[in-house]
Amino acid sequence: MYKLLLWLISLLFSYIGFIFFDKSLLNWADFLFLIGLSLLMIGSVMTIISGGFFTSFLHSCKVFFHSISRKEQVIQESERKDPKNRSHFRTYFTSSKMILLFGFGYCAVSLLLSIILIN
Repeated sequence: MYKLLLWLISLLFSYIGFIFFDKSLLNWADFLFLIGLSLLMIGSVMTIISGGFFTSFLHSCKVFFHSISRKEQVIQESERKDPKNRSHFRTYFTSSKMILLFGFGYCAVSLLLSIILIN
């Protein structure tokens, strides 16, 4: 309920903010679609990062750069560390689901407004 209310308030504020610059509802629908598309891309990237997609890539880069650095090899041997220990790069975003839902909502409202206004 809270998310729906927040989405409706943000939709209202976007309309009020856009009405000062342009009086056309069709341009506002285009603007909403662009906002929704941006939110979908941001939410998707956040979901991919929090899912651990880049963990293997970062681990292989770390092992590679440690293996070509002689100084790093000496440090690892003196500390008796295994350079192949995996440290996971995973960041958790709590709001990625909400951003995706807002993006879908903006795109859906934009699509409905475009269909209504063009017909």
